[in-house]
Amino acid sequence: MAVEAEADYLGVLVNVPISERSLTLEQAKVVADSSRIPVMTLLYGMGVDEIIHVVDAIKPYGVHLLGKTPVKSVEELRKILECQIWLTVYLPVKGQSEVNIDDVKGLMAGYESAGADAIVIDTVSVAQTGGQSRYGGTGKVADWNIARELVNCAKIPVFLAGGINPDNVKEALRKVNPYGVDLASGVERVKGKRDPEKVKKLMQAVIEASSEIYIVSQSPEYTKNIGKIMGEIVTEGSVIGLCGDLGSGKTTLAQGIAEGLGVKSFVTSPTFVIVAEYEGRHHLYYIDTYRLNSSGDMTELGYEEFFYGNGVTVIEWAQKIEDILPDEYIRVDLEYISENERQIVIIAYGQRFVELVEDIGKKIKEN
Repeated sequence: MAVEAEADYLGVLVNVPISERSLTLEQAKVVADSSRIPVMTLLYGMGVDEIIHVVDAIKPYGVHLLGKTPVKSVEELRKILECQIWLTVYLPVKGQSEVNIDDVKGLMAGYESAGADAIVIDTVSVAQTGGQSRYGGTGKVADWNIARELVNCAKIPVFLAGGINPDNVKEALRKVNPYGVDLASGVERVKGKRDPEKVKKLMQAVIEASSEIYIVSQSPEYTKNIGKIMGEIVTEGSVIGLCGDLGSGKTTLAQGIAEGLGVKSFVTSPTFVIVAEYEGRHHLYYIDTYRLNSSGDMTELGYEEFFYGNGVTVIEWAQKIEDILPDEYIRVDLEYISENERQIVIIAYGQRFVELVEDIGKKIKEN
């Protein structure tokens, strides 16, 4: 099922007594031997010698260590194991308790220094009086704003786990921007039994999200540079819709796009004139719909010339005229996070812009 759904890895729990999904060593070896994709063995609370024994028996792509693994154990394993070593850090279920984020960052840095290849952020359901805390397999989400901060500070790939399902995976990717997602209960029919339809639905959502780029800008200069990269890559006939509230960075991004297009003039938001035109590598139409009452007002402006011409059209407050935007365009959602931080999501609508957005994403990562 995982292979057919085009998953990148398969996770197999081995001798984890607290999990409904656990297999014996012999069962796990059968699965690993028959899998056509890399297999990670998930191990909980094992000592170094026992972990080495499992790896020797199964020969997996890697080990994913659950629970509270000491950094010293990772150092010992790294000296011996040639396979991947993934470690888990835990955040409490959202709203359940406070997080000492510096402690989590310190643990992640320790794992990185010890030779970990990847980190998985999962949730822990903190025990009530007399109960037992559950690390992983909670089916509940953590605070994704904190998870995003952890992803941003890591130097190795970070996966997100904990309560991810077909209905929230896009939001998880957008808010956290992890290297990948790790899931179990969110695609199960009952505990321990996968639901093929949920698996297909979730993977489809991930595929759709692959035409989206998620960025957290730390400064106006970085936001402008993102726009510049877009301007350097977009082709004639492109329409770019900028969506966001006041102060979210739409004008700053538009100025960057103009710079990337080679516009030499000083560019300002055409709030009162509605449309401004600039000469660059491609002719730039810069539209601000803030003062329009409805998309009907765009008809009087002859919007077809802008949307379907040979220039590049940038629209501020594009969410106000969504009903008349072309079927194919690039949408940029900007959201205020803090005084300097902005979340930026670049989305390709229509096959024509999928490769363009992919190219934009690659260039942003290079910079």
